Amino acid sequence: MKTKLTITLLLLVAPLALLAQSWDNIQRSGEYYYGVGHGVNISEATQAAMSDMINMISINVADDFTMISENKNLNGSIEHKERIVRSLSCVSQASLTNVEKWVVEEKESNCLVRCYIKRSELSRVFDSRVNKARNYIVKAEEALGRRKLDMALQYYYWAYALVCSVQYPNEVKDEEGLLLITEIPARIRAILGDVAVEVVKREDIYMELLFKYKDEPVSGIGFNFNDGRGISSMDAKDGIGFMELGPDFDKEFFHIDIEYEYKELARSDAEMNSILAVVSRKAFREANHTLKTPSGGKVAMSEKQLKEELNSVINKAVAVGTKPSASQFMTNADSYEAVMDKVITAVENGLYSDVTDFFTLDGLEVFNDLVTYGTGRVVGVPDIKIFRSTDGRAVARGLQMAFSFKRGTKTSFVEDVVFTFNKEGKIENVAFGLGKDSTNDIMCKEASGWDDMTREMVMEFLENYKTAYCLMRLDYIETIFSDDAVIIIGNVVKRKPASASQGERQVSIEGNEIITYNRQTKDEYIGRLKNVFRRNEFINIHFTNNEVQWLEKFENEKVYAIQIGQEYNSTSYADMGYLFLLVDITNRDEPLIKIRTWQPNEISLDEWYNAGDFYK
Repeated sequence: MKTKLTITLLLLVAPLALLAQSWDNIQRSGEYYYGVGHGVNISEATQAAMSDMINMISINVADDFTMISENKNLNGSIEHKERIVRSLSCVSQASLTNVEKWVVEEKESNCLVRCYIKRSELSRVFDSRVNKARNYIVKAEEALGRRKLDMALQYYYWAYALVCSVQYPNEVKDEEGLLLITEIPARIRAILGDVAVEVVKREDIYMELLFKYKDEPVSGIGFNFNDGRGISSMDAKDGIGFMELGPDFDKEFFHIDIEYEYKELARSDAEMNSILAVVSRKAFREANHTLKTPSGGKVAMSEKQLKEELNSVINKAVAVGTKPSASQFMTNADSYEAVMDKVITAVENGLYSDVTDFFTLDGLEVFNDLVTYGTGRVVGVPDIKIFRSTDGRAVARGLQMAFSFKRGTKTSFVEDVVFTFNKEGKIENVAFGLGKDSTNDIMCKEASGWDDMTREMVMEFLENYKTAYCLMRLDYIETIFSDDAVIIIGNVVKRKPASASQGERQVSIEGNEIITYNRQTKDEYIGRLKNVFRRNEFINIHFTNNEVQWLEKFENEKVYAIQIGQEYNSTSYADMGYLFLLVDITNRDEPLIKIRTWQPNEISLDEWYNAGDFYK
């Protein structure tokens, strides 16, 4: 009996014509790669047959894979061949859609399976990798235009690794005829060469850095350093990076390395993860920076200078009309600013009890959760602006804090912290902000039917959503999902599971990997989140570019379709993709999520979701 293995929507049955195909013809024709496997069951025998087939492929094509390992002669050809096998193994698991499986014998504890595939199918796999690399290059260029150096470097490097993993890397060119195997590293070097890093402050074991790209503070960038005890992984946001040194770190000079591989974010993509493990790491000396500790361990740049540096991005935004309008700010904000000064002083000194009177009970509960999110510390120079909100409320933005976590590799995130005042002037809520770029995207959006309050409501919803996951506030998350919400958990997968649970479906979007979408009820989703929260020291969500539509057919309701880039990082897992939310914010205090889905790549709301059709 023969069946056909394919990673598509369904497990297809081999055409009847193939049933007449003889094994001798398959072996002698020269048109196939093939393998034979024995096992105690069909699954084990199939895996053995696939491994045997992959070994045959590796023997035939290993000499052509000159870029899999630039150091292939350093440790001999055996290591090189092993890398080829590993690369092709992830091909077989991820991309081969026409592998034939021939069950020759199926007996208890004794099964025999033969697998084979046309040699021409292999070129399709490599063509797919080249297309994926080109798509990553487009994304990298878009990210670079927004000063998101973390995303630009990541996508460029992933594109480079993909090109290295194809059979003939020296034949892959861009539209202008440039060889990508040399062009991509040149672009990465150019970006890294335009990054400047300065130490702006040191207090005891804490140090703040200013990251600039072409003389402007970056929107986002990752970096690593040795704190005297081991390697720490950090993220800088809106120009500011934070370091916590070891207690015995007393060196005058220290080194940091700009991150560009982002292997952790590839863990959700088995093929990309395998390729990054197979392709030898490309070193860029431009990623290394040697910095000098400020003399006396004090401020290297005045607060006034730092504030001017950080405001350079905002000043540039004014010129192109993307700064919030004057009508969005409070006109009489002195009392709010005075409270914020005291709150910031309390946070800096760890004297939280000094400011409890400024909070409502609910606000104080969230504040206490937030300041204990890892080890929190004020960074940069607070530049508080007070925005008008609904029903006489006010929102204070402009405070940045760094939060450090110490389980495994030390990790630190820089976050905007946002305070919401009720109409009595008490702080009723504290949340993580979205960052300057995402904030301006929403605050300055030109859209029919949008006013200042609409922008503020969308902002506050997204900030509260992000904060609830970071602080693991399961009770709040339960309240914002409708009881009949459509909740779809997306996972990038490489082969069809042995069995699919009820409600699970597999789809393939052109240009994307295969994705499993598993629809869950609200109770199932909350139960899953409870387990996720239990096993992680931290969860951090970073939102990037976004697209928001107001569904105008609901004249008396505020229903929005939101698609936003999401980088998810936790103690045990990391990924990146696009979150889609259909949310009713008619009642600002009781938002309801009707639909929640995830996908790996950005797709226009009009093209992919046709948002209005989701909610009749």
